[in-house]
Amino acid sequence: MTILSWAEFIATRELAPLSVTIGVFDGVHLGHRRLLETVLAKSPSMKSAVITFRDNPKKVLHPQSFKGSIFSMEQKLDVFRTAGIDACVLIDFSQNFGTLSGAEFLSLLANAGVKFLCVGPDFRCGHRMDTNAQALAEISRRLGMEAEIVEPVLYGNHPVSSSRIRNAIVEGRLSEAADMLGRPHKVELEAVTDRQADASGGMALRPAVDALLPPEGNYRVVVETGTGKESLVARIGEGLIRVESLEGRGAGRVAIMNVVSQEWKEI
Repeated sequence: MTILSWAEFIATRELAPLSVTIGVFDGVHLGHRRLLETVLAKSPSMKSAVITFRDNPKKVLHPQSFKGSIFSMEQKLDVFRTAGIDACVLIDFSQNFGTLSGAEFLSLLANAGVKFLCVGPDFRCGHRMDTNAQALAEISRRLGMEAEIVEPVLYGNHPVSSSRIRNAIVEGRLSEAADMLGRPHKVELEAVTDRQADASGGMALRPAVDALLPPEGNYRVVVETGTGKESLVARIGEGLIRVESLEGRGAGRVAIMNVVSQEWKEI
């Protein structure tokens, strides 16, 4: 999969014609996967691409209320690669980018060779969110791009969304989060710290910056190590995931399956 910056993307038409979807894609949940499938359905006549952000715009615009990310950037890119997406365009959300109107943004896409564009019904873009999904479709058609508004995937009679999943995780409703994600919530690890000097004698795994964790407690987890996967009970709290020793085996990601106990005790 080719990875391009926004500047590189709008400066070249090497991938044209393109079938594209746009969004934050935090967690790449079931609704996002429907968008990816719609983009990929245009193959082989068009290359497929996802336009997304290096950082969640909510983190940039509203840092005080931002709860954290469901996915790291590497997790997101891994899902796109596995799905068969040809290219991913990464936008650095800045003050300059944020001043583009929706029409200006779409005009840049058309100039870059986008011929098909799909978004969800709640999509908005442009300065002060001036362009909703319906307006996007109308502007796109005037610019020579086919546009499709893809119906959301429902869970509990409401659309699946990253916000719903984020709330479920921070409230400890991991089975609901897993249903909407299509898989257990998986956390990227930044590092494995030194052995902890506590009664558990385990290892403390530090999640990547901004990774979303459930409430403090003991959880059944699956740890991806250098030699495979191991099912363990972990203690989550104070921004760390404590497990039995993984010394010498490494650990890359942890899938948090379900809560064992919300009580804070040794495991």
